[in-house]
Amino acid sequence: MADTALLTPETGLLLPGYTIDPETGAWETLPWPGDPTLPKTDPSRLAQLPPSLGPQIIRWVEYWLIDHKSGMPFRMTLRQKRYFHMKYAIHPDSGRWLYTTSVVRGAKGTGKDPLGACEALVEMCGPVKLVGWKDGHPVGAPRRFAKVGLGANSLEQAGEMLEVANGMISDKLKRKLRIDAGMTRTLIPSNGSKIELLTASERTGEGKPQTAVILNETHHMTESSGGTKIAEVGYRNVSKSPKDVQARVSEFTNAHRQGMDSWAERSFIEWQEQVARGRVKMLYDSVEYDPRLNIAYEDDLRQGIAQAYKDAPWADQVSIFEAALDSRTSTAQTIRYYLNGLAAAEEAWTDPGKFDALAAPDTIVDEGDKIAMFLDCSKSTDATTLSACRLTDGHIISLGGWKRPKGARGDDWLAPREVVDAVVREAFDYYNVTWFGVDPSPATDDETEALYWGPLIDEWHRDFAKHLKVWATPGAGGHSVKFDMRMSQPGAARRNQLFTETAMQTALDIEEGRFTHDGDPMLRQHVHNARRRPNQWGVSLGKINRSSNKLVDYAVTMIGARMGRTTVLNSGKTTAGKRRGARLLN
Repeated sequence: MADTALLTPETGLLLPGYTIDPETGAWETLPWPGDPTLPKTDPSRLAQLPPSLGPQIIRWVEYWLIDHKSGMPFRMTLRQKRYFHMKYAIHPDSGRWLYTTSVVRGAKGTGKDPLGACEALVEMCGPVKLVGWKDGHPVGAPRRFAKVGLGANSLEQAGEMLEVANGMISDKLKRKLRIDAGMTRTLIPSNGSKIELLTASERTGEGKPQTAVILNETHHMTESSGGTKIAEVGYRNVSKSPKDVQARVSEFTNAHRQGMDSWAERSFIEWQEQVARGRVKMLYDSVEYDPRLNIAYEDDLRQGIAQAYKDAPWADQVSIFEAALDSRTSTAQTIRYYLNGLAAAEEAWTDPGKFDALAAPDTIVDEGDKIAMFLDCSKSTDATTLSACRLTDGHIISLGGWKRPKGARGDDWLAPREVVDAVVREAFDYYNVTWFGVDPSPATDDETEALYWGPLIDEWHRDFAKHLKVWATPGAGGHSVKFDMRMSQPGAARRNQLFTETAMQTALDIEEGRFTHDGDPMLRQHVHNARRRPNQWGVSLGKINRSSNKLVDYAVTMIGARMGRTTVLNSGKTTAGKRRGARLLN
């Protein structure tokens, strides 16, 4: 997930994909062209909008739909209109949607359910099918035999959104289309279009291809709850639709709890990865409080609530403020529910937001700068990562990360030793490497993993032993680069103690903002995944569990590189040297 560092007073950085609302200071992710410092209504920005069926759909919504509570004509907020414009934006050459999936994330009570219900009705009987162009603008018409699925963590939750949708159908629309609204499905008999509840059953859930799927409350969708299976069924169902349909999935969610591996968390991570790749096909719409605010202060809390609810004029911000102050509401709950932010998991090794705030991707590490490096090896299961730490200031750079590809491509994948070797040697050629530690296996006593890397580690020892100022394993029978943390190996207790002490110091330094890193998306994600792991020397870090696919290897090598830096500086065998600027190796 390109650099994804948060904006901070120290660095002035902003997470790619995010902008700051110039009026309220809220953090937003909905893409909108033009200068982000100008109002979204500025003519120069509006002129750059892509062609879209959104304006026609908005007119349709406000003519045919009603508010499900008041019965008055439904009026979309500016945020909702902007979402619909980008949701139904079209590439002018291909006629295909600009975005193939979408996520709307918002604080509790910001209108996600009515918006999702509105979208379901639009997909069932609104002008969502491109039929031509007029005066340079796309023209839409309703589909025939539209099949819209509503999915949630349970049929009851999905039924609640259908109930909202049924309540938004005006009498004139019901009469015009003879809509038959029910508790489990809503049908247009004349053309077969309908909204129905999506189930996880292989037999009933995976029927005919669906033209659209709406997933609600995806922050509750996990493997254990069965919600992940529902989401997977929904995505498979739209993938079976013909290409001229361009079926899509839309997700509506509160801020997810980090580390729960909910569908909402998976979608957020995928969006970040798309931003990093520079090819964003997921429309991610989130309005959040400014995480620089200190919500322990009432004025900052009020400001954060105003930011998160800036597009929800119906929200009672006074009541929300009192709920957030209630001693029974944890800080993490306040951040997630009322500020739409991502709070750290209870067992998180460090606060993800505070680590993100340390990113300084423009910092350059120059040729010849003194660094310490650490490599964490894996054969196939975990990632193999290489980090470096500059001696002068402790800046962390991510030199390489290799992990098993998704899907069939990863079936026989092995970590590319030749590529890793080339990157290591390039680092020795470009930088002044003063310390290099290599842990040959991610497992406690995995001899297979260690043997996979053993010959290469010994080759590095022979090639670099004379160059390295300080050895990773010093003393008689030592090794210039091997830093074997398997407890079966001689000296492992001392090595694990050093690593644990550095992990604790790193956690404290993150809390107090004492160092910077390059903002590498893989590094950030691994730090976010890391959990506190107490041991006999203090608190180290590790994965959620041994079998988890939420990797932490880059967090390990970051700590290892910092450990190497401290070891070198304390040895007295070299000085940090003059700082001369910075550059990234790759």
